[in-house]
Amino acid sequence: MPDTQPVFRQGRGEEYAVYTGQVSASFAPGLAGITYPDPLYEIYRPRGDHYVFEYVISGTGHVRQDGESVTVAAGDAYILQPGRCHHYYSDTEDPWTKIWFNVGGSLVRHLLSDYRLENVLKIPAFADSSHLFAIFHAIEKEPVRSGGELALLLHRHVQALSGFLGSEACGQSRALAMKNFIEQNASRPLTIDDIAGCVPLSRSRAIHLFREAYGMTPYRYYLSLRLALSQSLLERTAMPIQEIANRLGFMDYRHFSGFFRKETGVSPSCYRKGHGRPAEPGRGACEMQGCGGGTAGWQGQEAGKIFE
Repeated sequence: MPDTQPVFRQGRGEEYAVYTGQVSASFAPGLAGITYPDPLYEIYRPRGDHYVFEYVISGTGHVRQDGESVTVAAGDAYILQPGRCHHYYSDTEDPWTKIWFNVGGSLVRHLLSDYRLENVLKIPAFADSSHLFAIFHAIEKEPVRSGGELALLLHRHVQALSGFLGSEACGQSRALAMKNFIEQNASRPLTIDDIAGCVPLSRSRAIHLFREAYGMTPYRYYLSLRLALSQSLLERTAMPIQEIANRLGFMDYRHFSGFFRKETGVSPSCYRKGHGRPAEPGRGACEMQGCGGGTAGWQGQEAGKIFE
């Protein structure tokens, strides 16, 4: 991808509505459109000169603004800001259909600031395309005289985005997104920042929403899944414990054993023996009576992590 040259690949199937009326420094409507599935669709602007409001109707796409990258799917909305690098493109396996509106002006900046959306990229599971469709049809119908109506419709769209982000439904959808992310990544090392970043939310807000929805912190849920995976592998397979530790992304056997003891009170070997599996050669007698205690090394390695 070039660093300085814009790229516009918009080939197979877009509908446009072009505003041709009066514009000003405060409000400058541009294009509205509907993009239909095209695996080659790609837009790259080294420095965008307008706001972009988009909503994904179906399929999947990928959006990058400066250093922040998100994947968006059906029901998601996103906002791109002027003065930043815009790069967004359709997923080649599941190309998106989306509706969008490009607009400039200080009115838009003030709206986003007033509704605390100036630093928001993705609004997941928003599930409301009505205002963007109304904007598209208003420009189609009155490309010259629809400026006032477009300002009102954009205000309503921004208001709806802000209201949704503060709603209980949004909180639940974000908690579910974190839960799904944890379940998909339980076999690899994660921090609370990784989990909060998938939404994205601050660490404290992510913890609050997840606890409200599921009665525990996201990191506690992550640890419970890792324990369940560990127990299943110990019970159902003859896989060496070192290999289990490797598969689950632990630094080494001692790290895994310390985690397992802290969660269950027994070592992995003792647990395996108690569930009818023979102890590994060299790890007999429940690791030389190591079932109790012995977690100091693990706790020391984990001291820098925040579990809550």
